[in-house]
Amino acid sequence: MDVSDGAAQADGLVSQYIARVEQDLAHNAEEQERIGREMEGLQQRLDALQQDRGVLLGVRQALGGRGTDQALPSMPTAASEETAQGEQADVPGKPGTPQTHQACKISKLTLVDLVYSHLAGQSEPRSAAEVSTDIAGAHPDRRVKATVVRSTLEALVAQGRARRTKQGRSVFYSSSAPAKATRSSS
Repeated sequence: MDVSDGAAQADGLVSQYIARVEQDLAHNAEEQERIGREMEGLQQRLDALQQDRGVLLGVRQALGGRGTDQALPSMPTAASEETAQGEQADVPGKPGTPQTHQACKISKLTLVDLVYSHLAGQSEPRSAAEVSTDIAGAHPDRRVKATVVRSTLEALVAQGRARRTKQGRSVFYSSSAPAKATRSSS
């Protein structure tokens, strides 16, 4: 009977271990869910802060501020807006690189100048996305974000140099100055 008593004790211990492992697994799953929710909330806050920063930088640039942005480090995200738009990670002219400073010295045109001259050359209103796509295509050496272009367009509207019109939920921008009469057809 000693053998059967030993087997019963072993079965009891195994059952206790199994119960403990099940409790630990349940606790682990709960913790993963809790931390996942926290991370999701923090990621949303980080994304919102980065978007706000982009808008503020665009407004600063649109208002003529040309100070460097070295005091504010940029935090990369796994799914950043640049990646979503298909930009490459090591594009010359990315903020903080020597190429950026060199490009800024070479290029005298600000984004405000580029956006305003682009609008002035258009015969019909354009969306912020269209303006940013056109400028990015015309200036592949520059990093152009749609959010910054939108902020620049809004600053031009505030200065009276551009007009904003709405068609349904879409917003279009045009120059306050009349379009050039000699425009080549695209």
